[in-house]
Formats: sequence, structure tokens, C-alpha cells
Amino acid sequence: MSFKGFAGKFVDEAKLNPNVGTFSYILHRITGIGLAIYLIMHTWVLSSAQDGPAKFTERLGSVQTPLFHLLELFLAVAVFFHLLNGVRIVAADFLPLTRRHKELFWVVMALFITVMAWTIVAALPKLLGH
Repeated sequence: MSFKGFAGKFVDEAKLNPNVGTFSYILHRITGIGLAIYLIMHTWVLSSAQDGPAKFTERLGSVQTPLFHLLELFLAVAVFFHLLNGVRIVAADFLPLTRRHKELFWVVMALFITVMAWTIVAALPKLLGH
């Protein structure tokens, strides 16, 4: 499947059923894919430790740039959204909360915004190079 076909599937779903659950599903899927890609990159960097400290330091240095610091913030967004939305899905599925999944979504979004505000405050010095 091409990327256009893959992305088109999400666009079609959003047009067909534009509600909180659909957008939550799409964001959950996108963050899951992003985290899987990150895991591969993370393993690539850590695997260089087998080649010795010099190689590891070199490879680690290649990802210590302002761009990668910004990407770390996006990683935090993906991790926190995926985590909190996953907890919401489990709660809606295994507790008698299925009918309240939209309210749960907004509770999760409030938690997400709170956690991300703290994360941004903590990451700002690193992003600004201090």
C-alpha cells in the first residue's frame, strides 16, 4: 500500500465518521507508528555501543542537535498521547464506561495538556541551548 493510499484511508474515515472517536483512533494509530519508527532509530544508536565507546559517542553526537531536541519534544507528545489514550481505551473496554468514552477522551486531553505543559517547561532550556 502506498503512503497516499494509507493516508487516504484515514481521510476517508474522518469524512465518513467525523467524531472524537475517529480522530482519537487516527492519532493513536499515527503515534503508534511514530513510536515504532523511533524504536528502530533508538536501537540503531544504542547498537553502536557494541563497536566501542568511540563509535557510540560519535553516533550519539549525531543525534544531539537542535533538530533532534525538537524531535524529542514530538516524541514526548507521541508517548504521552499514546499512553493516555491507551489507558482511556482500556478503561472504556474493561470498565462500564463505554457510553462515556467521549467524556473520557476530554479528560485524557486535559491530562495530556497538563503533562505536556510540564514537559515543555522542562525541555525549554535544552531546546534553547541553555
